[in-house]
Amino acid sequence: MLFGAVLVGKIFYMYTSMYTCGFKGCPVRLGEDELKKIDVLVKYGVFRSRSEAIRELVRLGVKLAYVSEVLEAVERLFELEKVEGRIPVELGGATRQLLEERER
Repeated sequence: MLFGAVLVGKIFYMYTSMYTCGFKGCPVRLGEDELKKIDVLVKYGVFRSRSEAIRELVRLGVKLAYVSEVLEAVERLFELEKVEGRIPVELGGATRQLLEERER
């Protein structure tokens, strides 16, 4: 019986640590409209809880912001290429190949 209790304890620890390791609390205040939209996502089973929904939506927002910054930087490089006749950094590998194919 002791073995079963230890096993259940280990499984519980693994399950809870999967969802809490690496996460830190961050109290957030949301407007009523945003909260209603999150509640709809939870109601329809897209997310299991408000916390999960907020966590995943923030993660997605951060990724999109990063991608947006990268795309903006690439656009600036293309503008510099038009002005200077070349991109002012040395690129190699797949990036160079992509740019060479772009010129065709």
